[in-house]
Amino acid sequence: MKKLSILAASLTSALMFSQVQDAMSYQAIIRNSSNQLVSNQTVGMRFSILKGSTAGTVVYSETQSQSTNMNGLVTAKIGAGTLVSGSYSTINWGADIYFIKMETDPNGANNYTITGVSQLLSVPYALYAKTSGSSVPGPQGATGAQGIQGITGPTGAVGAQGLVGVTGATGAQGIQGIQGATGAAGVQGIQGITGAQGIQGITGPTGPIGAQGVIGATGVTGAQGIQGVTGATGITGAGFSNGTTGGQLILTNSSVPFSPGTPVNMSGDATINASGTLTIGTNKITTTKIADASVTVAKIATTAGTAGSSTYLRGDGTWATPSSSGGTQLLTGTNTVTMPGASTPNSFTITVNGAAIGDAVIVNPLGNIPTGDFPPIYIAKVTSANTITVYMYDAGSIAGLSFSFKATVIK
Repeated sequence: MKKLSILAASLTSALMFSQVQDAMSYQAIIRNSSNQLVSNQTVGMRFSILKGSTAGTVVYSETQSQSTNMNGLVTAKIGAGTLVSGSYSTINWGADIYFIKMETDPNGANNYTITGVSQLLSVPYALYAKTSGSSVPGPQGATGAQGIQGITGPTGAVGAQGLVGVTGATGAQGIQGIQGATGAAGVQGIQGITGAQGIQGITGPTGPIGAQGVIGATGVTGAQGIQGVTGATGITGAGFSNGTTGGQLILTNSSVPFSPGTPVNMSGDATINASGTLTIGTNKITTTKIADASVTVAKIATTAGTAGSSTYLRGDGTWATPSSSGGTQLLTGTNTVTMPGASTPNSFTITVNGAAIGDAVIVNPLGNIPTGDFPPIYIAKVTSANTITVYMYDAGSIAGLSFSFKATVIK
């Protein structure tokens, strides 16, 4: 949190040519969270005149942007900024006590992180004389409280030497001056004399063993040794067990060390013979073992006719051409989809079994669209076997809603 150091808050009415100006002079010193001056930088300020108390009604508010000097000092004229609310010239200074609230953004914007409130004492009430309605001076008011120490003004010219006066009493201690800038680094000192040689240190512990050295070159092969005596014949080891018939398999046992087991016959949906031929048993391939949509036309046994886009397979295994008696076949399918946003093109599909590329197709919405609403704009066509693609150009009044569509294919 940055803070505001008020070196001097001079709230004085400015007089010129016997007329009171609608402005008060205000000065403050801005420091950051490290107690460093905010120097030569634009700061944002908001002034508010509060009536009656530190939390009283805001009768006037304005904003200003001013620059600090090299000492962090900022000067402003309250009453000459950008108006936020109220009227400075119509404040009735004699009607109540008033407080001034200052909010500051050291970064020059309007993110005010520094706030201070203080009471306006007798000095600003020179403004009251502007509207007092009388030129007769009033009675002398009580002496106000001691104001904050002002900043030191520039040194005047040296006057002529006066007579030596009586030594006055010692004045009060002045306030602490602003921290001066850090001086430049001094010149490098002269190199000191080299000290005497220290005594020999204690021998350190033995270091770790070094890495293994490179293996040397292989030596020359020695002469052939004398032939050793032939050893005794070892006992016969365990081998694979013989099977009981041809076409058996040797499988490993189910427990560690998974050694070869006794040969077994292959059983179940398939068998294997001694030549390695695998045979699938009769009636072993059932409907549950065939994946949906995995059987192609080429795998279907037929008795007559030719498969094509204009023929169909009859129950007796014959590929036949539809009768030309004028009958029409209608195939339908539905789908419920969430409509895209308005004016957002999109597409979705509807499955119609038996549909083929080139078939005529009609797609209608199944829900009601209120009279006066904007209906969806789309076209549809068969893009592959059993699939109708609906191209939605604009969902209209049902944009973003869940809606059902029905596709009708005419065969």
